[in-house]
Amino acid sequence: MTISTMKPRLRGKAFLSLAVLATSIALVPELAYAQSAAPVEGILEWFTGVLQGSVARSLAIIAVCFLGFLFLTGRMAWQGAISIVIGIAIIFGAAELVDAMKAAGGV
Repeated sequence: MTISTMKPRLRGKAFLSLAVLATSIALVPELAYAQSAAPVEGILEWFTGVLQGSVARSLAIIAVCFLGFLFLTGRMAWQGAISIVIGIAIIFGAAELVDAMKAAGGV
């Protein structure tokens, strides 16, 4: 064996060693300056509050009033009414639906 045939093997081992070292350093939280997910969780909680809070409730009331006016004038399409009612049920029941799926999954 000559020295030239050994060089690629040494380069590969050196690269593999550096990759393992970089991965192990990145996985240590103190060295990676890891932070908690609190800012992201706060934004998502706010967004959930907007989607299921008083804004969503007001929009749902407007949608039901719109359905009432359509019934009053005789222009109600049942498919539209059922879609709106099911949509409202899914929006306000989303948390319970996700919790039920989470419990069924064993998480």
